[in-house]
Amino acid sequence: MTAIMVTDQIAPGDNEQCPNCAAILNGPFCASCGQRQMDLDQPFRDIAGEAMESFLSVDTRILRTLWPLIRRPGLLTVEFMEGRRAAYVHPFKLYFAFSVMLFIGLAVSGYSVIQIGESEDVVTGVRFEVSDGEGTEDASEAPDEPSFLERVLGPVAEMAENDPARLNRIFTDRLAKSIVLLVPIFAALLTVLYRRRRYVANLVFSLHLHSFAFLALIFGLVIDLVAGAPAQSRPGNGLAVLVIAVYSFLALRRVYGQGRFLTAIKMQLLLLGYLVALIVTMILTLALTVVTV
Repeated sequence: MTAIMVTDQIAPGDNEQCPNCAAILNGPFCASCGQRQMDLDQPFRDIAGEAMESFLSVDTRILRTLWPLIRRPGLLTVEFMEGRRAAYVHPFKLYFAFSVMLFIGLAVSGYSVIQIGESEDVVTGVRFEVSDGEGTEDASEAPDEPSFLERVLGPVAEMAENDPARLNRIFTDRLAKSIVLLVPIFAALLTVLYRRRRYVANLVFSLHLHSFAFLALIFGLVIDLVAGAPAQSRPGNGLAVLVIAVYSFLALRRVYGQGRFLTAIKMQLLLLGYLVALIVTMILTLALTVVTV
């Protein structure tokens, strides 16, 4: 009889439901939706202490993520695919954070992603000249119908002549959104070259590689700003591109485990495909810039 009474007793908190999804709780975190249960009916210092503990935990994850991201190319992808993920920042969050930081840095510093004529402060991107028509060929030899690039660059050149700062601001904002397309495209290129790896693994690698690339470009931007380098010579940007190239080679070697020669060949193919995708993305961004202004 005593045993039955003990068994039938309900301990405090048993069968408690999650206020978010109504699932039965078995601990401080809901097994269904992941929401942490917090008792707000407690002293403020206790709530503040829990918030600080959560913040320090996130801060620790950032430090644990940045160190291998910088020092050991490809390790984060290997760790993620082997299931060791809790100690690191999620690849999507890492990519988003560094992309936002880069484009905010470009906007605040006044650097131009595109260069119009002889405008100053150029990072990397496209360049075209605004011509006044002098020195061109005879009009009779010109094509009757303008090409796609001429239709796109014509209005862009007109805007560049009237308000180049506004053009760069709008283009940079559009590029920050459209550049996201390069991540899955790069993962697709990896899937073609490394057929034994699934697309998800290649996507994780692409996110980590782009995150490091953005971080390197941020440091290059800072170097150029501190040094006050002229528009024609950007040592920080050039150094960032070189570091990204070396890092990419080492990361490919670690993640996919192939020899130096084969990795170098595949890296060249990746670079070629990526440049084509980048050029197409920037042209489409230019076209979108003209249409939406």
